[in-house]
Amino acid sequence: MGNSYAILGLGTFGTKLADSLSDLGNTVLVCDIDPGRIDDMRDKVAEAVIADVSNPEAIKELGVGKFDVIILGMSSHFEDQILALTHLRQEGAKKIIAKATSDVQEKILYRLGADEVIQPEQDVAERLSRRLTWSNIHDILEFKGSTIAEVVVTSKFSGKTLLELDLRKRYNVNALLLRKNGSSQYVPIGPATRLEKGDQMTVFGSRESIIELFKED
Repeated sequence: MGNSYAILGLGTFGTKLADSLSDLGNTVLVCDIDPGRIDDMRDKVAEAVIADVSNPEAIKELGVGKFDVIILGMSSHFEDQILALTHLRQEGAKKIIAKATSDVQEKILYRLGADEVIQPEQDVAERLSRRLTWSNIHDILEFKGSTIAEVVVTSKFSGKTLLELDLRKRYNVNALLLRKNGSSQYVPIGPATRLEKGDQMTVFGSRESIIELFKED
């Protein structure tokens, strides 16, 4: 059974997020002041509501405490987003994720009580720049002070086993998952697993070590 989400603000970001969360089996409520946007979503989510969430009465009627996460996608109407965030906190929202379009907005939203603030365009740009710079590192995500990355095995590791490489002890990097070159399936991984150039591996550990180990030969 999925979680329950309320998405307040149906721009491009909010609409796509609602679609994706619903497709994954979650319960999704969407809310926007634009009737046209709401009509477009009625058959795609559990509930679609026309309301002005900068109004405290509208927030009360939504019963925000019942949702696992509230997502505020109204960054183009920042004053309304500030008001909505304040009302959500007052009504006991469990977790609030807010969308920002600048670092200044991000700082303000955190100060007003957002649990998480995202800048989608900036995040995508940063991820793309890393992928273009480090072609052997397909994705790199920060997680509680460490890094999870999808990497391609380079020739310097080809033919060697994980036991021989001893990545954890020597580099503070742990191998989690492995897909052999040309395969879409993960294979069991252990000390005797032998790597070949082009294999794709999910690793966890020091960001600096991952970049140094798996950048192009």
